Amino acid sequence: MKLAKAFAASSLFLLLAASGLHAACSTASVAGRFGFTTTGSIPAVGPVAATGIFAQDASGNITGAQTRSLNGSVADETFTGTATVNSDCTGTDTVQVFQDGSLVRTTTLHVVYDDNGREARAIFTSLVLPNGVSLASIITIEARKLFSREAD
Repeated sequence: MKLAKAFAASSLFLLLAASGLHAACSTASVAGRFGFTTTGSIPAVGPVAATGIFAQDASGNITGAQTRSLNGSVADETFTGTATVNSDCTGTDTVQVFQDGSLVRTTTLHVVYDDNGREARAIFTSLVLPNGVSLASIITIEARKLFSREAD
């Protein structure tokens, strides 16, 4: 009887301890291919929306493509960049965006990863044109892995 109680108590302790554990995020743990939607506005210009895909590798390198509408003007764009991921599942991305091979802007994002790295949410923290002009922006991104078991 004492052995059964001791076993039950130790099992309960292990279960409670394990439930408090969570995997720390890293560039490797969130790597994968994502689909995303961007919405918001650039006050000096107008509303902006985009949809696209990107790949983020285990080293934090980002490559992708999107179709973007800025105040009703639609364009296809590509982008490359780097991601840093903190153990608390927050991070910073810096992305250079190109249209027809020419740099059109550099964007910095604050990112939060959730659902074990299967989803990401981001907000633009800076948007800089090639001539160095910074534009105010109110833009968010919702991203989800293309294949939900990709990180598992």
